[in-house]
Amino acid sequence: MSVPETPLLEQLVSGQQQMLAEQRKTNELLVLLIEALADEQDPDEAAATHYLDGTPMAES
Repeated sequence: MSVPETPLLEQLVSGQQQMLAEQRKTNELLVLLIEALADEQDPDEAAATHYLDGTPMAES
């Protein structure tokens, strides 16, 4: 014997489905952010082109 769905149960299921959809969107955005950060070059690893006072370095 099954229990008939009540309006409250339907509301809870609907709410959970909406939360799951929002979590999926958030996860997609986090993946995009992580990928973008991984693609960036580390400024500490880049070759210096100027001295701290702004004077350009001589090209070797």
